[in-house]
Amino acid sequence: MLTRRGFALLGVAVLSVAMAVPFGARSLNAVVGPVVVALAVGFVQVKRTDHPDLTTTVPTHGFRGETATVALEFSASNPFAASVTLETDDGLVGDETVETNVGETTVEFEVELAERGERRVGPVRVVATDVFGLFRREFTHRIRETVLVFPTVREVSTPTAVSALREESAVPDDREFDQLRAYRRGDPLRDVHWKSSAKRPDEDLLVREFRSEEDRAQVEVVAEADGGRVDDVADAAASVAVGFVDAGFAVGLSSPDGRVDPASDEYQDTRLLTLLAHMETGSVPAEARDRADVVVHGLADGSTVEIRVGDRVTTFEEFAAGGASPDDAESRRTVRRVGESGPKTDRGTHPTAPDGGNAGRSEREPRPDEERNDGGGPR
Repeated sequence: MLTRRGFALLGVAVLSVAMAVPFGARSLNAVVGPVVVALAVGFVQVKRTDHPDLTTTVPTHGFRGETATVALEFSASNPFAASVTLETDDGLVGDETVETNVGETTVEFEVELAERGERRVGPVRVVATDVFGLFRREFTHRIRETVLVFPTVREVSTPTAVSALREESAVPDDREFDQLRAYRRGDPLRDVHWKSSAKRPDEDLLVREFRSEEDRAQVEVVAEADGGRVDDVADAAASVAVGFVDAGFAVGLSSPDGRVDPASDEYQDTRLLTLLAHMETGSVPAEARDRADVVVHGLADGSTVEIRVGDRVTTFEEFAAGGASPDDAESRRTVRRVGESGPKTDRGTHPTAPDGGNAGRSEREPRPDEERNDGGGPR
């Protein structure tokens, strides 16, 4: 197919032929000859392009506000110049088109994960052009991959939150000691026996094992949102739930879209985040709210996200900053009883999440893996 440049050049050739009638063939040869050669070369070059093979590398999940890299690996027997376009859902933001040479080529797109939920990546469109830009040929790879976008997770002062939870809800922490064993991935740091581990610096850490993992303290979290507050509630609930998982609790979560039963294995944070990634506006049943240790609730007036622990209510910003010094905490905290009116606070920012289940790091990516998928088929 001719491009705009190709049509313009063809028009010049036609005009030159028309002008050659009154002015002679010499004018025709001087203008039309090079035009015909350029059109012939461009046509043959584009005609020889084959549909390139494509392998995609797409992250399976990420956190809202982060940037993910989508890699497109092309393979073509005859390299050619082309523009590559990656189409995505509205919840993903990134460069739409990249100009490159397609051969043994890898093209990377930086995609911002702007909204929670399952977001589509694909299809991929490749538009081949000749060296003069006169002809074009389009290929479409009908891939359809998804990225699950988790809520933003921010660091929560877990020791302060745990103390408040035990004080208000009487969550037990009495477990019967059994023996010491080697540390395994997913064990809470609070179970590490540091004194014994220090005596064997060249070996694995030692962890206290208890007679029954069923004795592990459990925390029930409820997340619900009135209109317009669902993203902030999802962020706050994710931060609270993951903070308690990192502290060694067996955390259960109820939302308007479902429930995750309490567990403390290494994949529990991913289960919790997956439920919150799909969270919509709504309320949970009254019985779930009544048995919850922590309730995360978004108000319809858009003023704040509240955290209820036992019979106390605070804002999420104050809850997350609970590790401040006593003087700072006293000046920043406004804890009130349920039913009392409290001050409105501005919504805070959401820094990048902690990594690997350990609170305090700058990024969080709970055991991601990547999928490689082939797509193809000319349009």
